[in-house]
Amino acid sequence: MSARRRAGPTRRSVLAGSLAAGFIGALPARAQSGGRWMVRIADGGTGTPISPLIYGSNEIGTMDGGAPSAELDRAAGVTARRLGGNLMTTYNWVNNAANSGKDYHQANGPFLLDALGIDRPQWGKPARLIETMHETSLAMGAKSLVTVPLAGYVAADFDGPVPPEASAPSPRFVPTRWDPGAKAGDPVVPAVADIPQLLARLVARYGGADGERGIHAYALDNEPGLWAETHPRVVTAKPTIRAFLERSLAAARAIKRADPAARVFGPVSWGASEMVSFQDAPDWNDYRQYGSFLAAYLDAFRTASEQDGIRLLDALDVHWYPYSNRGDLFRSEDPALAAALLQAPRSLTEAGFREDSWVVRALADGGGDREVGLPLLPSLRRIADHVFPGTDLAVTEFNYGGAGQIASGLALADVLGRFGQQGVSFATHWGSLDGTLGDAYRLFRTTDATGRRFGDRSHGLTVEGTPDVVAYASTFETGQPGLQLIVINKSEAMATVDLRFEAREDPDCLSVLGFDAANPGTTALTEIPIHVDGGLQVLLPARSARRYSFA
Repeated sequence: MSARRRAGPTRRSVLAGSLAAGFIGALPARAQSGGRWMVRIADGGTGTPISPLIYGSNEIGTMDGGAPSAELDRAAGVTARRLGGNLMTTYNWVNNAANSGKDYHQANGPFLLDALGIDRPQWGKPARLIETMHETSLAMGAKSLVTVPLAGYVAADFDGPVPPEASAPSPRFVPTRWDPGAKAGDPVVPAVADIPQLLARLVARYGGADGERGIHAYALDNEPGLWAETHPRVVTAKPTIRAFLERSLAAARAIKRADPAARVFGPVSWGASEMVSFQDAPDWNDYRQYGSFLAAYLDAFRTASEQDGIRLLDALDVHWYPYSNRGDLFRSEDPALAAALLQAPRSLTEAGFREDSWVVRALADGGGDREVGLPLLPSLRRIADHVFPGTDLAVTEFNYGGAGQIASGLALADVLGRFGQQGVSFATHWGSLDGTLGDAYRLFRTTDATGRRFGDRSHGLTVEGTPDVVAYASTFETGQPGLQLIVINKSEAMATVDLRFEAREDPDCLSVLGFDAANPGTTALTEIPIHVDGGLQVLLPARSARRYSFA
């Protein structure tokens, strides 16, 4: 970004002058009511890329109640959508049935079909669930990530609970097959879930991932370290690392044969203990020398990719949910947990921060080149760069509280900012983007008065003061002028924030939008930064988020 000098009155100076009486009279009292921070923005240079696919969501239909997730995704401006979760481990594309596992009576049923509102006459159409999800993504201009099953068996029917004695192999399940076999136009055989045939049919219908309508990526199942717990009718003993690696490599090869442009995501680990030891797998000691399960996984894919002459893994895919000894943060709307939610994003990026939870004990202190540690994202980046360079990072499930309290929206906005700052390539939130959660996405995705969203190049900055204020800055790769700055006040008092720019001198503020308790929806605001002490100053209400557009 370069500084712009102007002659004569500017839009900023005129607006600031017209509002001066109100601001100047109230400034001392407001400043005393809260703290003061300094944000120094390194707006020179070109910045680093922000992936457009970090503003994603999981397709869960009406599982949360209320509006379908797709409707809320569209309103939030999502760019990527994932079809995943526990049900996809046992999803049978031939008849669209799935086994619910521990989530609901170990039952086979039309759970995903119901959640997405698919009409009953369509239930028997092969891959109807995937087609519905992907076509919805296409309609809103979002990329699709589809989960494929590796656990060995998928649901054979819609006939309800499966007793222990009917665990797979049994007539209640059909085996999956990954070997090359039937082609897209061949008859579908109900006795087996032929995954290469599914992939071939999807490519025949939508084209490859390098086309406008192709499926962007496939995930190698979901949270495999927990299979014996979440799907005991399908996986009756804890899986070994060796067997999982063999299945994963076979699946990746099949995906690349069917669609060389499609991206492969894995291992889709649920959390800290799976990332470290594959949930203390029976053969973990055989892999301990790698430093972590994730390092062993990446090493296996690096070796196989070099042998095959094609990259078989494109993104290291993990899930990350915050924890606290104070209570359950997942979808929480408890005001007593608001402070814990607001602090939780710090575990993603801040060296020296230690959250108050079991995760600190499960992960290495700081982490090495192969050990998973805190802060999480730099640790994952080090492992990937050290073991299999060129592997992207994906976080395909995360949740920082329920839609009904402002703290959740602020925490989620903070997380999205950190994903962009750290170069995450793909991210999808778990849970409908209702209420303040949708507001967090709109903070980045809504076009402002200048017609722009948050930019696609991240710029460094420093915040002087307590961690209650965080900020994220961006510009535009296309050469558009201007800078976008998001500032989030997590404190329960008004924040006085001084802004200083490395390259810009006295920049115009062209637009302000944001949300807080008094503005329960990301919306355009009339607040304008004022010129003080050689820079700009903004006043943020308690627990609020703002996005400023500067010339």
